[in-house]
Amino acid sequence: MPVKINESKARKAFKALYKHESATAEKEEDIWLMVSTYKKITLTQGRPTRIVLKHGCQTPGVHRVLFTKNAQQKYKDMIKEKKIKGVHKVLDIKHIKKLYPTPQSKQALMDEYDMFIAGKNIIQDLHKVLGKDVYKKRREPIPIDLNKPDLQKEILRAAKSTYMNFHTGSCYAIRIASTAQDDKIAFENFMSAYEKIISVTPGQDNNIRSLQIKTGNSTSLPLYDAQTDFERDEYKSDEEVI
Repeated sequence: MPVKINESKARKAFKALYKHESATAEKEEDIWLMVSTYKKITLTQGRPTRIVLKHGCQTPGVHRVLFTKNAQQKYKDMIKEKKIKGVHKVLDIKHIKKLYPTPQSKQALMDEYDMFIAGKNIIQDLHKVLGKDVYKKRREPIPIDLNKPDLQKEILRAAKSTYMNFHTGSCYAIRIASTAQDDKIAFENFMSAYEKIISVTPGQDNNIRSLQIKTGNSTSLPLYDAQTDFERDEYKSDEEVI
């Protein structure tokens, strides 16, 4: 059965989540779409699937590192020559190993930069180079095509996208917004992306048990539930949702 979203109720869910966060959160939080499936998915370490959002979930001031297979100076020169914006550091694999050999140094890299992007040809290689903590903390590098004629457009598209990466299990988190944005933007991001997300989920519509939203510290709010037919449920008030 196709997944149908009741837009009115979904808007209320986002509004309620943002109201709760504005009253309780001490810092900006990511908004996560939680996708629960009926069947356990066993794909591991796959290449992240790009999901383009209407507004993106990056806020101004994001600092990005570009990882390349080799010849980092080549890409530094290209970025400077073409005046490409949105990349603040370039590292090839050799220099990652040399400059960031320990878990502590890799943590320092994560602290200094907000987003990792990488040539799509080295995504699998980076698992070993960067270490497991980068992936546990959902800071996996985002693949881009460094051979695209318009590299600036490719980088901007990456900045406006979110990504989903399946692993063993039946629940998956996809970043769709930030509390630095507002509930309308978060709702529009969800509406622009959920059909694509479902289409790349193994089993597609028939494997979707539920869709929920949450921050790292909040309870989950339902957007869709195949078991209870969420569209028949009414929110009584924003306070009762949390």
